[in-house]
Amino acid sequence: MSTATRPAASCPIRPGEPCTLCQVDVTGPQDCGLVWLVMGDDELREGVHRTRLDRRVGQRAGGSGRTSPTS
Repeated sequence: MSTATRPAASCPIRPGEPCTLCQVDVTGPQDCGLVWLVMGDDELREGVHRTRLDRRVGQRAGGSGRTSPTS
């Protein structure tokens, strides 16, 4: 009998971080209400996309990839 581990789902709202099942009755990003709301809104979805791009640019430049909320 083998015990296959399931890969940890990543949170689409917090790029680079795992899904922490932060809402009750949620099994992952696929049924998360917050993910549904953000990904259904063009402006919010674009903001998540920009955050991912900023992190990638920061990581390539040798930084942590995190951006300051005041920048």
